[in-house]
Amino acid sequence: MTAFGLFQTGKLDYAVPLIHIRRIIQGHTIYPLPLLPAGVDYVLVHESTLVPIVFFGQGRDRLTGSPESECFVLVDSEYGSLAFASQPNSRIIADHKGTLSVPRQRDAPWQVGTFYYQERTYHILDVDVLAMEITRGNGSICLTLSGSRRLNEEEAAARR
Repeated sequence: MTAFGLFQTGKLDYAVPLIHIRRIIQGHTIYPLPLLPAGVDYVLVHESTLVPIVFFGQGRDRLTGSPESECFVLVDSEYGSLAFASQPNSRIIADHKGTLSVPRQRDAPWQVGTFYYQERTYHILDVDVLAMEITRGNGSICLTLSGSRRLNEEEAAARR
């Protein structure tokens, strides 16, 4: 049996396999950190580690930054931890309570399917692919403080 963590960000609903979810947290202070890639404009500090916050925009294939969330879903991926800005109504649901659908073609590389539950559509996220997109496919960049500095240095060097 598989379970999903269901959460809402903006007007869209998302599902993440429970195996990837570390915890749901509230009340953390977030910090702007410029020059991070792929829509990551802010980080939060959790257990002495900088965790990039992913804010999904209105379009499912686009990421944008917005600091207006008080709840975050922390997930673990092959490339490190991520936090998704979320509404506080997140919950865990077993897959047999809804309907799974896997499309032939993905809207975005990190969306692997759809989970229908109580007349709502949740987009299933592949957190490994999303984290890889954020780190530009470079698995050696862990988004710790030193990894963030390295990203900033690479961005500055690229502009010269």
